[in-house]
Amino acid sequence: MTTIPIAEADRLLITTEDAAARLGIHRSTLYDLIRSKKLKTLKIGSRRLIRIAALEEAIELLEQEEAAA
Repeated sequence: MTTIPIAEADRLLITTEDAAARLGIHRSTLYDLIRSKKLKTLKIGSRRLIRIAALEEAIELLEQEEAAA
C-alpha cells in the first residue's frame, strides 16, 4: 500500500506544538486555553490533537470576549 504524503496545510488535526506555533503563542498559553475550555481538543491515544476549525472557533471566542470587555 502506498501512502500519499499530506501537506501540513491540508491536515485536519495538528499537535499542540503546531497549534501554538500557528497562533504565535507559547505552549503554556495554549494549554491555558484548553483548560479554560476556550479551545476544544481531541485525545487519540496519548496524543492531544486540535482541529484546525477549533483554532478558528477559539479565535472568534476570544475576539467576542475582547469586544464585550
